[in-house]
Amino acid sequence: MKVSPVLVNREAVQEMLGGISRSTFYNKRKEWKQKNTPFPEEVPGMPPVKGGSIYRYDEVIKFCRQMGFIASEQH
Repeated sequence: MKVSPVLVNREAVQEMLGGISRSTFYNKRKEWKQKNTPFPEEVPGMPPVKGGSIYRYDEVIKFCRQMGFIASEQH
């Protein structure tokens, strides 16, 4: 049985997006928000840990599919 992660840190998200840098991730999030396709919000009440802010894995995957970064069959 394969279990998907529930939470993912910023560094893992950057790797999912092709290994982009922290500054590129920050700038892309601003760009996506301006285009009304905002990146998922950080998990509220979860302080940043080693690797950066925490996001919900399923929301990140859904965003990546909607943006065409990954095929719907993946993940």
